[in-house]
Amino acid sequence: MKFAVVDLETTGGTPENGRITEIGIVLLDDFQVVKTYQTLVDPGMPIQPFVQKLTGITDEMVSGQPQFNDVAEEVAEMLRGRIFVAHNVQFDCRFMRAELRRACIKMDPPRLCTVKLSRRFFPGLPSYSLHNLIMSLELPDFNHHRALADAMAAAEILKLCLQKVGADKIKKEVRNITKAESLAVF
Repeated sequence: MKFAVVDLETTGGTPENGRITEIGIVLLDDFQVVKTYQTLVDPGMPIQPFVQKLTGITDEMVSGQPQFNDVAEEVAEMLRGRIFVAHNVQFDCRFMRAELRRACIKMDPPRLCTVKLSRRFFPGLPSYSLHNLIMSLELPDFNHHRALADAMAAAEILKLCLQKVGADKIKKEVRNITKAESLAVF
């Protein structure tokens, strides 16, 4: 199975009025990391103070970085033919789709949520936030709320789920997959 484990940091808000400030992507072929990608992105708008405090990403850090349009083709190419995976996949996928749409790239990938996978295959944990889940599953700690570190942590959770239940059960959890895509992706 081919996965693109994605984490995005944003200015805050919704995809309609917010923008991406950092992209982290981990490409997995089954259990093997085949590529990682990280970039800061100049959102062209201020980052909310709450978000700056949470992520440590400031307006000064993103000033002069590429805008999303500058990396859109490269990002879209990495996502093509892969299952889009994220911890709370709807948030990241909605932001990514909105930014790609602004760059005139249409994409509606099959998707998989590590929050939902964790609740299903590791029931009864006290919390399913990324940090608490990593601690409960005794995985290495990471730099919270930075895109590539969060994507790497989500990739480790995905690998644990794959090890625990196998690819067939994971495949059943994938959303928005057509028959043609399932042949290309799996």
